[in-house]
Amino acid sequence: MQNILTDGLMQKISDVSGLRVSQSDHPELLSYLEGRIKELSLSSISAYLSFLSVGKDLSEERERLSELLTTGETYFMRDPGQMTLIGSVILPRLIEKNRLKKQLRLWAPACATGEEVYSLVILLDHLIPDSENWVIDIIGSDINSEFIEKARVASYRDWSFRGCDSEFKRRYFHQGNNCWVLNETLRIKARFLVLDLIGEQLPNISKNLFEVDFILCRNIFIYMNISAINSITEKLSACLTNGGILMTAHGELHAYRQSGLQVKVYPESLVYEKVEKPELSYRTQRVAEPRAFELKPPKTAFVQSSYTLKLDTPEPSSEDLMLAAWEFADQAKFSEAIALYDKLLSRDPMQAELHYLHAFISLEMGHLEEAKADLRKTLYLDPDFVPAYLEMITIHMQEGKNQIAFSECDRAIKALEKFNPNDLIPILKNSTVFDIKQYLTYVQNSLTSSSD
Repeated sequence: MQNILTDGLMQKISDVSGLRVSQSDHPELLSYLEGRIKELSLSSISAYLSFLSVGKDLSEERERLSELLTTGETYFMRDPGQMTLIGSVILPRLIEKNRLKKQLRLWAPACATGEEVYSLVILLDHLIPDSENWVIDIIGSDINSEFIEKARVASYRDWSFRGCDSEFKRRYFHQGNNCWVLNETLRIKARFLVLDLIGEQLPNISKNLFEVDFILCRNIFIYMNISAINSITEKLSACLTNGGILMTAHGELHAYRQSGLQVKVYPESLVYEKVEKPELSYRTQRVAEPRAFELKPPKTAFVQSSYTLKLDTPEPSSEDLMLAAWEFADQAKFSEAIALYDKLLSRDPMQAELHYLHAFISLEMGHLEEAKADLRKTLYLDPDFVPAYLEMITIHMQEGKNQIAFSECDRAIKALEKFNPNDLIPILKNSTVFDIKQYLTYVQNSLTSSSD
């Protein structure tokens, strides 16, 4: 039955599930398909392809494929740096923002067996001592129904506490039968849903998945194909309230389009903030908050409040064309952006930023190999072009090439050593050399710990 694993079948499975399907997945898929075809009483692989046709409810199939091709691996207080950032910066900021209305909604999609959700419960329990006066909604969801049932029970073995000390267990749990059970006062503060992020219409009012203040969505995008990444990100962005925050695992989302989200980089992690009017992800201004830098565009003569562009001068300068091309790219007007890119390329093909722009467009259009080639050209023309390093690091992490990502971090740090710590980096205009070096060092530490 080996010959049934055609490129067309693999692509169809990837399209339906939203998952990347690699050569290493073939043995598991082959075994799965042999059993699944019998279970569905189908006569052939062609019949299975028909079963996967568009328009059917395929949530169960996505659940099965997700269980086959992903790992539901999580634990309490996972990634201490990110958890410190959440507890000391993100949540306090959101609490202060919502102090008058006393409402807060947190959501962990792809929560597996619930450890991350209850970690948020515990953090909030410390931060809001008068929580009985608030309306707090903490939600965990996953496509895997067995995981959700385990999350609702909130009973865990020692492996789930490998990121915590013994005091953590004693303080928030009590011993059960060969397990640790979360204290009931904390368990009841979270709710759990079986949810298919690919098939679900979001926002969803009936499930209270709207106006979310904080979404913690880690270690899902590493498994997804580009189309699914873009689709899920758009859905999560639509569920966030203005000023709401999305956090992913390191490197999961930086190289992809974040609809309506503004990238902010703390030493501990990237986060994405919902803004009322999406602006360019790669053009920046200074911001008041000192601990992070935002990626956003400069104001230009060509950008009006409606985001229309005027290029009516007889011969716009290359700088103006570049700014207009970025604006078109951010609005997903790729043909217009590429037209300006071609015009700029004919003027001067040796501009590093021009190839970086094309890499951004290529990523948004799903042309990953072309994007990587553009980023290599960028770094060939300007070995100190730090934003290109950040993109390459993200892509390598997405591909599971952690050693290469680690080496790219080294190269980026060496490039940064040519500057003074307080220097601002071009394109990342409100980020200092010190900020970025801190972030890259943290990424390297996370890559080292994940390979242990």
